[in-house]
Amino acid sequence: MKRTKRWLLAALIVGAGVGGFNLNQGAGHAATSTPDSFISSLKSPVKSVANQYKLYPSVMMAQAALESGWGTSALTTTANNYFGIKGSYNGASVTMQTSEYDSNGQLYYTNAAFKKYPSAKASMTDNATLLRNGTSYNPNIYSGTWRENASSYTSAANALTGTYATAPTYGASLIKLIKQYSLNTLLDGNTTSSSNNNTTSEADKVQYATATYNGASGTQTARLSGKYSSYRMYNHVKNTRAGVTKTAWSKVGAYKGRLVYLDMRAVKKDPTTRKKTTWYRIRYSKSTSAKKYWVYTSALTLPTIKYTSGSATVKINNGVSGSYYDHVFNSPYLAKSKGSLSKLKGKSYKADSQAVKTQDGVKTTWYRIKVAGKQYWIASTETAASAQYDYVIYASATGTKKLSAKYSKYHLYNHVKKTHFNQKSFDWPKGVKKGTKVTVNYKGVKTAYKTTWYRVRFNGNKTNYWVDSRALA
Repeated sequence: MKRTKRWLLAALIVGAGVGGFNLNQGAGHAATSTPDSFISSLKSPVKSVANQYKLYPSVMMAQAALESGWGTSALTTTANNYFGIKGSYNGASVTMQTSEYDSNGQLYYTNAAFKKYPSAKASMTDNATLLRNGTSYNPNIYSGTWRENASSYTSAANALTGTYATAPTYGASLIKLIKQYSLNTLLDGNTTSSSNNNTTSEADKVQYATATYNGASGTQTARLSGKYSSYRMYNHVKNTRAGVTKTAWSKVGAYKGRLVYLDMRAVKKDPTTRKKTTWYRIRYSKSTSAKKYWVYTSALTLPTIKYTSGSATVKINNGVSGSYYDHVFNSPYLAKSKGSLSKLKGKSYKADSQAVKTQDGVKTTWYRIKVAGKQYWIASTETAASAQYDYVIYASATGTKKLSAKYSKYHLYNHVKKTHFNQKSFDWPKGVKKGTKVTVNYKGVKTAYKTTWYRVRFNGNKTNYWVDSRALA
């Protein structure tokens, strides 16, 4: 958030002593003439909102004073906007001139829309929601201001420096105002003011669940499950912060099987039980600007993935479009693109895991390869990437054979060697030796190598094994 310029202007107003200072006052409400009257008029909404959102009232009051010039800024008097927040509030906004810096660091002026609030309390609530919910790219950016994280108002104020405002003295300026007007004593109750004292009242010790967030690339989807109506939609992961609200399914026209778009996954940890649950952020339109909701994983039907360990050489065609990912694309983990196929320098890579994804009845295969020491997933397609296996011609076979004198130099396999991803080798059964009889039931010929393989079974053993014909006589 680039708030430095507006804060500097507000700081000049505060420093001027306010008196008769007024910047183009509008008709929103009368400008507050003194700091004492400003504090008195806002004491009730500040305490109410700050305590509801588990923030420090003293810091909120100091911010409002600093950002609005003790309530004298044109934005405050015309729009009840105490924090200079741009945009619109329930469709209401005012257009005002604001100063910005261009890419060369030159100051210029431009018109911008700022939120217009129906009351001071609405402005306080909107700012508290921002501090609690953060930004789309970092929901925890202001978590240092939360009372469960900040041991004192000084810690909370300093947490705003470099996050809420870029000015290096922003937090110090708030602390100076709080001390000058004893805002902590007036508003914070029995919360201590010393940054060296970690004591807070029992009422302030709110424990929210924590969550780790993982973003996603491209268009990844799921469908509403048959149990979706047993759950709710939220504006944030449930119980991870104050002010989380619900939305009824009827508001979005939900039904079983409806397609939803996913752009983020969260793993929530309960602060008491430590139990982890998975949540997804969904929207009902392909447009990334569509309204988003958080839902518990059981409200969705997600693609299924079957993983298999093994080995194969995957040939890459880096002349076609496509990406490689940190997970299987559109898996329950969600996936982020880590690079373009065109950036892969090698023509082939070793794969150590295979995944078969089933989504809406369609199966696709993925391989995990290693690139520069890191593991990534790539889709197996005829044009982009394909696993390389030996070609085998199979035929039925019958009869018996004996183990040759060289049998121990070879191995038993679950498939003809280098023909399947989940290739496994086995030890020879105990007690076998040269001349031990085996029953043959299938035959395979590798034409490229002119080698023959047999599928055999040992007496008293129902397991089928594949073995090189040179192990037999």
